[in-house]
Amino acid sequence: MDRRLIPPIAATALLGIMAVVGVTRGSGSDVTAAGDDRFRIDGTTLTAYLGDDTFVTLPDTITVIGDEAFRGNTTLTTLEIPDSVTSISYNAFKDCTALTNVIIPDSVTRVGPGAFEGCTALTSVEIGENVSSWGTGVFTNCSALASAYVDKDNDYITEYNGALYNGNMTMLYEVLPAREGDNYVMPESVRDIDTYAFWNLVNTKNVKLSDKVTVVPTYSMTNMGSVENVILPSSVTAIEEKAFAGSAALMQVGIPKSVTSINKSAFIDCPENMMIYTQRGTTADTFGKDNNITVIYDAQYPRDFMDSNVNMDELPNIGDRPSQQTTEASESTESESSSNGGDNNDEDASTSTNTNAVNTDNTIEGFSPEDGWLYAPEGYDSILDAPDDENVLGKTVVAAGRAVMLMNNHDGTVYGVPDGVKADVTTEAEEKKREEAEKTQESDESESSEDVETSADGETASISVTIDSNVSEQNVSIPQRKYYKQKTLTSFEIDDTIQSIGRLAFAESGLKAIDIPNNVTTIEYGAFMNCDALSDVTIPDTVESIATRAFSGTAWLDEWLSGDKDGTEDDFLVVGDGILLAYRGKEEYVTIPDGVKQVGSEAFKGHTEIINVDVPKSVTRICAEAFRNCDSLIGLSGCEGLRTVIRGAFYGTQISETEFGN
Repeated sequence: MDRRLIPPIAATALLGIMAVVGVTRGSGSDVTAAGDDRFRIDGTTLTAYLGDDTFVTLPDTITVIGDEAFRGNTTLTTLEIPDSVTSISYNAFKDCTALTNVIIPDSVTRVGPGAFEGCTALTSVEIGENVSSWGTGVFTNCSALASAYVDKDNDYITEYNGALYNGNMTMLYEVLPAREGDNYVMPESVRDIDTYAFWNLVNTKNVKLSDKVTVVPTYSMTNMGSVENVILPSSVTAIEEKAFAGSAALMQVGIPKSVTSINKSAFIDCPENMMIYTQRGTTADTFGKDNNITVIYDAQYPRDFMDSNVNMDELPNIGDRPSQQTTEASESTESESSSNGGDNNDEDASTSTNTNAVNTDNTIEGFSPEDGWLYAPEGYDSILDAPDDENVLGKTVVAAGRAVMLMNNHDGTVYGVPDGVKADVTTEAEEKKREEAEKTQESDESESSEDVETSADGETASISVTIDSNVSEQNVSIPQRKYYKQKTLTSFEIDDTIQSIGRLAFAESGLKAIDIPNNVTTIEYGAFMNCDALSDVTIPDTVESIATRAFSGTAWLDEWLSGDKDGTEDDFLVVGDGILLAYRGKEEYVTIPDGVKQVGSEAFKGHTEIINVDVPKSVTRICAEAFRNCDSLIGLSGCEGLRTVIRGAFYGTQISETEFGN
């Protein structure tokens, strides 16, 4: 080895450079200044991120997140995208396996193919109002993603029951991998299916396509993961190359006589025991026999084939949205074709009917006896009327696209949401925007009206109001991530002027105790998240809002949850102004204590034993994910005072948000 001596001056310079690099990188800091060695930037395009932080704020000098910029990063959990960004490119965050939530701001107009592919921890996505260009397979292999929030003013992307569509829902972009419910029934407005639209689903077993679909395009239903059964409507005439290839769980495909063209590779690498259900003498009958695929003439589909998404949102009003949205052509060499064809000028889109509607001819719409499709058992007007087995606890009854009740077969009790209960179903972002607008209006009204007082002689005199110029918005709020990951911070005294604690303000810090003063009204997302030494917390009655995961992973909350479970009111952790922060009981029938005003985020999350919850009149708000994955929950009672339900409150339960009447 040729060992060379480093001259003293050069060595000194080298040490200086190393010191600067060390200071710049820091430890979990959010440095975005020019020269930060974590970011590689070409002009205004971020070409690569080389850091290992868990929370990253992108520099506000970039406009494009480039191809594969974060690909393979396994430490990134949370990302802040600045308003300067307009484009997220191909595979930008592919295989970022620790990424849990993404907010795509309103500034972004384009999201490229596979932008978040393989983000297996991703559970929360918000899509801004100006995204108009959408790539193929954006959330492919995001195995934990069940839904996405799309800004209500976005005319180009529509989210409905765990799937993403173009603006007027004439094209299905993607069924989200963890979409809840066994059955997916495609809305009747859909004409076209994008490439990889059903890729690697984890819950869906049965799929029925819209009767406006005429072609099953290349790769559109490839590698469908958990899907076992597919029904094609009589509108379909062709099945293209590798349309169903590699669908490892596929057991049966119903192919009507209208199909006259099936590509030889359509079912390549599907299970050997897969069957084609069709009529004798059809193209599908001949194709099956020629390709050693079992053909059957009696369907084996489940009798309750209908959209079983647990949230069952009402079909959105899409009548005024753009008629066609051009999907990004895939830039991956693996993508051999796209499915963007078809006439998307759907005049009937705004008046389309749900495929679950009950017909008067004893069938479910889309299934006709003459074609051999599924129909009601003999002696019943509809399959909905057919009795369940004795051991079935509950049954969701769907009519006109709405989940209208759940019936306990043992005692005849009707569950669900009580008749007459109405609540505003909204998102946290929409609610915050409305509250800010109301505050602005109140402020404007206050400024426009002159304050007066009456003098002793009955005349009026102006009141002079002095505003302390030292009081600014900065010192009434602890900024987001202000003390994020500061492990040396073990104690902190919050100033009495503080009114809100920002997003992730103290997350993963070394805090051991915190006394929140009386002026504080708002604690934002993850403010104290994963402060594992934080065991002493005082929350005053002035706190009106505690966002999701504000205290998750703290010793204080963990110790309370692991405490005694005696079935009393001690099982409810109520803090602030009547916020139910957590529940630790094990009852099947739960009664929330009087005086609780809000059911907090994740308060009952994962309590699979709960069947019914009695909600007192004092409760006005149910927060996001309050009952997430309470999969036995089939009803609420009471609810007389309920006014607001934040979307996602009932993910993974048998209660639909549409049952709240608004």
